[in-house]
Amino acid sequence: MSTPAGTGAPARGPEPHDGRPHYRQLRSSLVSLQRATTQFTGQTRTGSDRDRETVWNTVEVWLPLAAQRLREAEHSPSQQAHWQAMISAARRPDPTCLPGPDLVLLVSAARRLMRALMEAERPGPSVSAIADTVRRAITDGAHPPGSLLGARRIATHVGAPTVERVDLALQDLQREGLLNISPSKRVRVVGRAQRAERPEQIAEWLRYLIQSGVYPPHTVLPPLQPLARSLVSSTPDVTEALRLLAKQHILLIRRGHRALVLPDPPFPTVAPPDLDDLILALKHRATPSVQLTATDVLAACTQTHSWWASRAMPSPDKADDMVHTLTAATALSVSRAAEHHRQDKEVRTILRRAAVTALKERPSDRWEQIWRTACLGTLVRDLYQLEPLSTQSPESDTCAAGTRLNTSAPERTVAV
Repeated sequence: MSTPAGTGAPARGPEPHDGRPHYRQLRSSLVSLQRATTQFTGQTRTGSDRDRETVWNTVEVWLPLAAQRLREAEHSPSQQAHWQAMISAARRPDPTCLPGPDLVLLVSAARRLMRALMEAERPGPSVSAIADTVRRAITDGAHPPGSLLGARRIATHVGAPTVERVDLALQDLQREGLLNISPSKRVRVVGRAQRAERPEQIAEWLRYLIQSGVYPPHTVLPPLQPLARSLVSSTPDVTEALRLLAKQHILLIRRGHRALVLPDPPFPTVAPPDLDDLILALKHRATPSVQLTATDVLAACTQTHSWWASRAMPSPDKADDMVHTLTAATALSVSRAAEHHRQDKEVRTILRRAAVTALKERPSDRWEQIWRTACLGTLVRDLYQLEPLSTQSPESDTCAAGTRLNTSAPERTVAV
């Protein structure tokens, strides 16, 4: 009986020339198995047993080579598990195990094993070598936390003959906690920065706000829920951060009360900075001649929050644009709100916090940059809701930061 169309040996590209002599024999065995399957009937128990024997006789001669490949994969847990599963599925079971394996599944397992052996014959970097390359790129920052990786692009970059090797390497890196592979096979860098303790990062930022006078000694911090929202963080992480600061004798935490900054924290503090000085500093920090609308600003707030929530790492240029937009918006919002809330101590604390956040030098760690920018975006959104810009008259639309609001146009426009 002739072989059905399309059931010949799989196309695997040029034959390898790396000194491994098994590629052609494996291809021949695979073609022979394919031809034999066209004669399988499986209509009786005797026929099924005979068909299984044919498959086992074909695949058994390759089990020693598969065992060798398993030993060679000692540096790749995912590749070892891959070989173990294929060998177990294709080898002859214990004679006492009755009934025998399903014939269709057995043929599929035999084909899969021989095709994997053929792939292993092709020249190119090993799975562990590919994992080393990607690991170095993550450590060096070439693949920052949050970035998406494509297996095909990596295969092209490292010279891997097939994507299968890259997939196994990425699985190894997922085991190490460097990557996250979703059910839809999207691969995202987790990175060491993302695995750092979030409570410690939050505590460090709160410590800075206390040192800079936003929350001076004897000041109570905002309630937990609003504080967590402004820090774009979960309440458990913020709660743990407050506990860390309490252990460091910076805060006093009592059940049913807001956290209180102790009168004598273990570091020097300054008096609350003057809002006029902060507005002047924002004027110098804001990018000149930037045209913004209120829609632009609120879109920037939403975008920065989305970056952090999805752990997506934007390009440096795009992140810089967002920082410039939010700094300009902070200059306008703080100036306006300061004029209309001179006697409101809580609002002025919010204004100081927004200004200090915008003026703080950006951290070297890009992942922390995104988090800090998301925090600023949340503060800017709160300021816009605090003081609706449309309630201002055109004559008062120039602030100390050189920011102008054009209320005569259909869209409110900010020019810095």
